[in-house]
Amino acid sequence: MKEVYNPHDKFFKEIFGKVEVTKDFIENYLPENILKIIDTNTLEPQKDSFITEDLEEIFSDMLFKVNINNKEGYIYLLFEHKSYKEKNISFQLLKYM
Repeated sequence: MKEVYNPHDKFFKEIFGKVEVTKDFIENYLPENILKIIDTNTLEPQKDSFITEDLEEIFSDMLFKVNINNKEGYIYLLFEHKSYKEKNISFQLLKYM
């Protein structure tokens, strides 16, 4: 059998790559006042890699284009799954963003 690398990440991207799953998640977990300005019917998955000005390749978790207040906007989903307790996880997440 072929070894699977980053199984949690692959699982996350497979599941949330389905627009209906992401829409359901957003509608059930974002606060009502934010949901009022997001048109979840316009969710559109975006590519997962980008090139910076320094020509460095960056990979995102899940990025979706969506109408927010009737204007084009983006929702970025970042799920960090850890197999151990980490003291400074909030700094790690800020670095990702």
